[in-house]
Amino acid sequence: MAQTSGIYNPTDEWLKGHLSGWVEKHEDGKVLATLRAYYRVVNTPEDNQILAHEYYTQTTEKDFVKKAEEAKFYKAIYKDLFRTHLSLLTQNMPYSGVLMEINLHFPNYRSELMFTAQVTRVDSDNELGRDIYHAHLKVIAVNQKSLIEMMHAIAGKKV
Repeated sequence: MAQTSGIYNPTDEWLKGHLSGWVEKHEDGKVLATLRAYYRVVNTPEDNQILAHEYYTQTTEKDFVKKAEEAKFYKAIYKDLFRTHLSLLTQNMPYSGVLMEINLHFPNYRSELMFTAQVTRVDSDNELGRDIYHAHLKVIAVNQKSLIEMMHAIAGKKV
C-alpha cells in the first residue's frame, strides 16, 4: 500500500492492505477483553516520522498521566492501554522491537481507536493446526484524531 504522507486517520481506506488480528487485554493472567484489530508494521525511517506526527506527539503515556487526573475518559484510556498488558494475536509473525500502528474496533460505539505500540516479546501457539503469534505490546502513543472521534462517538451514544 502506498503511504500518503501526513494521513493517520482510521478509515476504511486506511484499512486496505493492512493485516488483521485480535488485541487481548490481560489482567492477573486472565483475558478481560478481545477486540478486532487492524495493524501495520512501521519501518525505518517512517517510525520516527510517525512518532513525531502531530497526531501522536501529545498523546504519549506521560501526557495521559496528567489528562487522566482531569477527565474520566482519559483515565479509562490510560488504564486500558498504557497500564494493562495488551497482546496482538495474529497469524503473521511479528518481530520483537518493531513499531506497529494498530487500529482497534469498538463495535458498541461504532468507533475505532488507533495507537502506536512496540512489540516487546512474541510467543507462538498452534491452534487448530495454525500457528498463532502473541505479540506483547507496549503502547507508545494514541492517535489524537481517533481519540477525539471516539469521544464524540461515546458522547453521541449517551445522548
